[in-house]
Amino acid sequence: MANYDCSRWHNLYGGFMMRRGFSAVELLVSMAISTVLLTGLCAAIQASVDAYSRSTADGVNRLTSRLLVERIALLVRTGVTFGPMPSSATINELESDVLELTTPSGQQITITWDSVTETLEMDVDGTSSTVLGGVTQLSGGVPITPFLLQFENGVTLQRVTINLA
Repeated sequence: MANYDCSRWHNLYGGFMMRRGFSAVELLVSMAISTVLLTGLCAAIQASVDAYSRSTADGVNRLTSRLLVERIALLVRTGVTFGPMPSSATINELESDVLELTTPSGQQITITWDSVTETLEMDVDGTSSTVLGGVTQLSGGVPITPFLLQFENGVTLQRVTINLA
């Protein structure tokens, strides 16, 4: 037994036996490695959860926007009167933050973009509600209005362009 490392052996009941288990240094090193790996894993999981939350919220917002534009288009197609009207009959295009219309049943509907809260609000016969949030009306850093109303002879609505940036 001359070539054996005696620090790895100890005397138990008068004989030599290989020691079992890990030393404190080995345990500390393994715990440090485990901590680094788990920290990286937790960071990766958190990043994927955040990305999933953002993409889900964006998807819901896009779906809501699409449904809202379809609803507004239906209201415009079936509407009876529209506003705001141009100040003069010679003005054929009017940009506005507000779209007013009256349905065939007589409901007064006003759709307003609020630049302070960045929301689109719909008022139906005096009952107002926010229908879409996070509506920033900037295109390439230039502010744009959400509604472009095109009139014929300043009185008959020909087209409404809805620009939700």
